[in-house]
Amino acid sequence: MDGRIVIRNGIVPPAGAGATVVVEGRRIVLVAPPGRRVEGRPGDWDVDADGRLVVPGMIDAHTHLALGSLQRLAGLPGRPPPTISDLRAGLRGRAERRATPERLGALARAGALAALRAGVTCAFDLVRAAPGAAAEALEAVAGACALGLRAVLAHGARGAGGEEEVRASAAFAARHATDARLRGAVGIAGLFETTEETLALAGAHAGAGVHACLGEDEADLAHAFARFGRRPLEVLAAHGLLGPRTLVAHGGTTVHAEAVMVADARAVLAVTPRAAMFFGAPVPALLDFAGLGVSIAFGTDGLFPDVAGEAFHAATLLRHAGRSAGAAGSLVGKVAWPTAARLASEAFGETLGCLEAGALADVVVLDWRPPVPLPELPGGDLALLWAGAPAAWVVVDGEVRLREGRLLGADEAAIAAEAREAARGLLDPA
Repeated sequence: MDGRIVIRNGIVPPAGAGATVVVEGRRIVLVAPPGRRVEGRPGDWDVDADGRLVVPGMIDAHTHLALGSLQRLAGLPGRPPPTISDLRAGLRGRAERRATPERLGALARAGALAALRAGVTCAFDLVRAAPGAAAEALEAVAGACALGLRAVLAHGARGAGGEEEVRASAAFAARHATDARLRGAVGIAGLFETTEETLALAGAHAGAGVHACLGEDEADLAHAFARFGRRPLEVLAAHGLLGPRTLVAHGGTTVHAEAVMVADARAVLAVTPRAAMFFGAPVPALLDFAGLGVSIAFGTDGLFPDVAGEAFHAATLLRHAGRSAGAAGSLVGKVAWPTAARLASEAFGETLGCLEAGALADVVVLDWRPPVPLPELPGGDLALLWAGAPAAWVVVDGEVRLREGRLLGADEAAIAAEAREAARGLLDPA
């Protein structure tokens, strides 16, 4: 855009009601407090927030944009598979074998649109696809993110083709090392099929960043011991894959000693509470791990697009388990939300996850007008109040992507139709 984006009349924590956010180029240049007049300029795009809440774009620390929602929407509610292993062997395994780049692209566009509608502006996506098409699959999902979503993509290496998939991820990361909205990382899709050779090659490319699904259930733990004679996090560390640029997803079987390893390595543990509960998988000991200094962030696993909903679900689980409203402590506001902002900021080399002058302009106007005065809380804790609120306006990297709930620059009906056709090809039981 040539002019500025000036978001007026919003509630902008902590500035308050009536604050103004000014975006110029790719950056936020001003957050004016209530009462401070911001003069318009020719060419400005004035956005009337109309009393709605204005927040930084949310960061999804672990998702599957293309295939994640199929696991929830394909007739599974009320009758999910009894174990994660059954899910892998059934729906997930069948869908991945048929996930051509064309189908992935169509489904990922729908996933990216759902993320934007939920106020997510940055996603860490672990791509899964048909064997032998890792490079094409990554480019297909990258093309889907052109709808406006900022993303860090890795292909989940596994099985006999794991080494080729690691090379594809490393090459993608190298090509997009300076891209404004895309980055790459090396991916590991669990240890149950992964070979020593794949892990060694991934370790050689770990400087690009690592996104690994580990310890999702007891079967993962059993496979790690059977194949490598170690616990999952120990396997990563032994291959040079546990460091400050490592994102470990799930970690449901993680024990105290492994959590200490994660904290010492300054890695990030991405937890997906709703997906874990949906499939009956374990949730890590979040409060204990946070007390050890583990950096924890929330992901959606692609089942649900709303990251604030994950935070709310985690807090509810902790409060119920502890029989206390204060049992969740400051996990969301002081641990998980800042961790996600740091994760995205380090991936893109710029400040993300906050509304302040100089930060990259990922800004969301939620379609929610708080009916009570907002308490003075960290942003993540405020997210517990607005969880589930849809986005009215979404600005990513200084460009308007959603305007009053409508996607700009693409046909939403066509995106949905193409996704349905792709899903039909993946879910056909024949």
